[in-house]
Amino acid sequence: MAQAPALLERDELRRLDGLALQVRRSVIGQMAGERRSRRHGRSVEFADFRSYTPGDDFRLIDWNAYARLDRYLLRLFVAEEELPLSLFLDLSGSMDWGNPNKAWAARRLAGAIAYVALAALDRVRLTVFADGPTSVGGRTDYARLTWPIGRQRPGMSVMITDGLGPAPMDPALAALQRARQEGALLQVLAPQELEPDWSGDARLKDAETGEEREMTSTPVTKAAYRTALARRTQELEEAARRRGLRFARVLSGQPVDEVTQRVLQKIGLLRRPAG
Repeated sequence: MAQAPALLERDELRRLDGLALQVRRSVIGQMAGERRSRRHGRSVEFADFRSYTPGDDFRLIDWNAYARLDRYLLRLFVAEEELPLSLFLDLSGSMDWGNPNKAWAARRLAGAIAYVALAALDRVRLTVFADGPTSVGGRTDYARLTWPIGRQRPGMSVMITDGLGPAPMDPALAALQRARQEGALLQVLAPQELEPDWSGDARLKDAETGEEREMTSTPVTKAAYRTALARRTQELEEAARRRGLRFARVLSGQPVDEVTQRVLQKIGLLRRPAG
């Protein structure tokens, strides 16, 4: 049996090293990690003093402060905790199309973002909205995401989808806002969707509904199509920004290095710490 290709090659993973998720606000996690938190804990960065109370760790007493003030004061430090990251990956029927295939490109993009998070000891959860966790198919239904989103604690969420299904996306985006999620909406399109490569008469079939329609490719119909696609992308971007999310459109043919090193850093989802 042929071995499935690796989601990410070793060289690609190596080039992801050093990247980190960029959060706009502090978070509170449940496990130790490398993310700055609002809670005080044990790290190398001093945060504040507070008075000693029975039961506190006496090793944190600042004896220099005691010599000056005749009071027991504890030194508090910035806690470093994990950032909960949720990835929502669209593997509906419309994603199983294009050259390169959109579903495969979306999997690779999700894998790259997850690798960056896990390397920083962040917690990662993947939710696939399709017929199954490994197959591609079925209709896009963003509304089904509202329940798992609502169970999340504040953190970061990234939704990866083509955004071309007839179902409205706003229920899911509104749920992300209510759950105090920051993050991004990433629209994945195939190059052939930007510039259709067919001409003449054709019978087009909807990948999710099975509906068929006769079409004739002319300069007028192609221009109308490009206008409709641009309008759809603009609507997605505006909806994401209303909910406090970043937005980027990527092509399935873009190397994952280019997307992570340039596109996702440009919108502020990933960063490469200085030094």
